[in-house]
Amino acid sequence: MVQAAKDGNIVAAKQAVDDGADVNAETGNLLKTPLDQAENDETADLLCKHGGKTGEELKTEGKE
Repeated sequence: MVQAAKDGNIVAAKQAVDDGADVNAETGNLLKTPLDQAENDETADLLCKHGGKTGEELKTEGKE
């Protein structure tokens, strides 16, 4: 999911969502989610539509 978002690959991102990938999976110590790394608006919109949040939003919610 993270790589698809970073690449702006909407097809791979949709497939990952369909396969049940965690749209809020954080990357290492950076606390960066796929939404933080989304390369284009279409990918970001897809992630948001499926509950994607930024690392900062998760931190604010106490889910860091």
